[in-house]
Amino acid sequence: MKTKFLAIILLFIGFYSCQKADDPIVTPPPPNPKPKDSVVVTLPDSVISVSIDGTKSSYSIPTTFQGLSYEMDLPINDPAFLNTRNTILVQLLKNLGTGVLRFGGNMSDAVTWSSTPRSTSTPAKTLTPTEIDNLSAFAKAVGWQVIFGLNMGTYNPTLAANEASYVVNSFQSNLMDLQFGNEPDGYHSWNPLRPSTYAEPDYEIQWNSYLTAVRGLVPNVPLAGPDVAYQSSWVASFALNEASNVNLLSAHYYQNSNTTSTTVASLFTPIPQYTDYFKVINGATMNTGVPWRITECNSINNGGKYTVSDTFGSTLWGLDFMWQVAINNGQGVNFHGGDAGAYSPIVFYSQNTTVRPLYYAFLAFKYGTDNSIIVPTTINGTPKYKCSAYSCKKVGSVSPVITLINKEFTQTLTFKIQLTKNATTLHIARLSAPSISATSGVTFCRSSVNSSNGTFQVGATEDIAVGGLSTFYVTMPAASAAVVTVE
Repeated sequence: MKTKFLAIILLFIGFYSCQKADDPIVTPPPPNPKPKDSVVVTLPDSVISVSIDGTKSSYSIPTTFQGLSYEMDLPINDPAFLNTRNTILVQLLKNLGTGVLRFGGNMSDAVTWSSTPRSTSTPAKTLTPTEIDNLSAFAKAVGWQVIFGLNMGTYNPTLAANEASYVVNSFQSNLMDLQFGNEPDGYHSWNPLRPSTYAEPDYEIQWNSYLTAVRGLVPNVPLAGPDVAYQSSWVASFALNEASNVNLLSAHYYQNSNTTSTTVASLFTPIPQYTDYFKVINGATMNTGVPWRITECNSINNGGKYTVSDTFGSTLWGLDFMWQVAINNGQGVNFHGGDAGAYSPIVFYSQNTTVRPLYYAFLAFKYGTDNSIIVPTTINGTPKYKCSAYSCKKVGSVSPVITLINKEFTQTLTFKIQLTKNATTLHIARLSAPSISATSGVTFCRSSVNSSNGTFQVGATEDIAVGGLSTFYVTMPAASAAVVTVE
């Protein structure tokens, strides 16, 4: 009896070890020996056990979840970028479906509004109707909504109201929200626009002055705030006091600081100031009913860092980050960038528009979440390796779409997926690159962006029969991700 059972165990181990690296491993039911013959088979610690409860659902993922964020002086300094004539950029955004453009940043508190169209005599750092109309035309061309920031660094409610009136009339239905000021929790410190004693109540006093002035000219304009850098307590206080005046709570997020010691590995170790950040902000949403969004974010602050922010590591981080926001009830993210910044997902340099590796995180997220509801997904135990697993299901479907992320640089991981219903077929779309530090050669579902026109078409998925089992294995090479559609 013992000999026969040992043979069965060896057969199982042989079956497991002979699978190709890119194929799932389908496990037959284990033998059921008598108690006196029981043997415990321990799977390697590189096998990550994931449970997915398809009978339950959580938050919905909005179709406008994905977004981009730009400094307010970009349309002034480089008007050819966010322009309807930039057909490659228009196509790159259309690849992602609907989304949200956000215009703000530190420069929104530095530029001055002028109601006179741009001319050769227009002063530097001046925003005019010329830029607003160009941005409005661009937003309408790509079909994206817009969050627009007004200057509150230089306190002038009357001038801000005049600008707001023009913005509303130009953007019309494409305007999602106006915001007052950028990162006001830094006005007293790193961005010294106020006294050192400036605190959240002081911001609210000034914010309400802007509210009165703006709504005096455009009574029903939608508003968001407080657009903080990292002080989640400001969001909670602002939400309680201004819930009736806003339809969106906004905050920023940068995974790490831009220092000489920051490496690709730093992307997977967030700085301490963001501990429980999403939970606190979502708590404000739960208390007031006002949804929240990360309106500015990226891998590293202050423009990002070359050899880090422009690598495939940022792709894996970006995909994981979007999911973290989604499972905490966030309504979306706006990745900050510019025409050629290190962390820009889309680059405009020498009049050429190209994508960086981070753009592929957008493609994978859209592919894996479009029109979906989040399904509870649990990694069992405490894995030895850095990895993530998320899942959702299309509206009207009961089958999950699973996103798996292996954040290890050299270790292949195998995900043991346990469902609440049997599966027949897997369709695997992989996100990969030559290495985690690669700055090119990224593919999603065996395809890459067409550099000549910005189009993207997914290739053929890996289609694998799993024989009607509720448990199956998917092997993930080091530094890779995959979207697994289950039938």
